Amino acid sequence: MIIPSEKNSPAMQRILALLAKKSDMSASDMSREAFVGMTTLACGGYLKALRARHLVHVSGWRKTRKGFVTPLFSLGHRPDLARPKFDDEDRDSPGMKRILAALKRFGMLSYLEAAQTTGLSPNTIKNARYMDILVKQERIHIASWRRNHAGPMIAVYAAGQGRAAPKPSPLSRAESCRRSRDKKRVLSQDRGISTQLASLHQAISAAH
Repeated sequence: MIIPSEKNSPAMQRILALLAKKSDMSASDMSREAFVGMTTLACGGYLKALRARHLVHVSGWRKTRKGFVTPLFSLGHRPDLARPKFDDEDRDSPGMKRILAALKRFGMLSYLEAAQTTGLSPNTIKNARYMDILVKQERIHIASWRRNHAGPMIAVYAAGQGRAAPKPSPLSRAESCRRSRDKKRVLSQDRGISTQLASLHQAISAAH
C-alpha cells in the first residue's frame, strides 16, 4: 500500500510505517513502538484522523477481564471489525481466580465457605454470579448438595470438570414438620444437659 505523506505529520508517518510492518496493534502498542505519546495518539485525534482518511481500520479486539474493550488497528481501507459480544464464557476476574484456587486447595466448598476462605463478600459472589459462571466455563462443577440451616438446599462445588450432582427434591410438608420436631427435641436435650451440668458445677462449688 502506498502511504501518502504530504498530509501526515512525522508522528503519523511513524504510525503508518509501523502498521505497514505489523498488524493488529493497539493504541498502547503503537505508542510504545512508534514513540508517540498516548495523549497525542488517542486524545490528539491521530487515530481518528487516520481512520477518517481511510488509512487504518479496526481489525480486531483484545479481550481483557472487563470485556472486548481494546480495539486493534491495521493498515488499509477496510470495514471496521465489530466488537465481539462479551458473554459469561469470556468473563474472568481476580475474585473468580481466588475461588478456583480455594477449591483446589481446600476441596469441596459451598459459596458461603468459598467466601470465608477467599475473603470475598458472600453478596459479591452471589450477585456477580461467580459460581454460576465458573460452572458454565466448566472450571468447577456441583459435586453435591447440602441442606443449610434455613432449610433450602445449597450447592457444594469442586474444582474441574465433572458431572453435576442432581439437586434433591424439596422436603414435603410432613418431612419439614418432622425435621422441625427433631430439631426442637435436640435443642431441648441440649438445654437439659446444659442445665444438669450447671447444677453439677454449682454443687461441686458449694461442696468446696
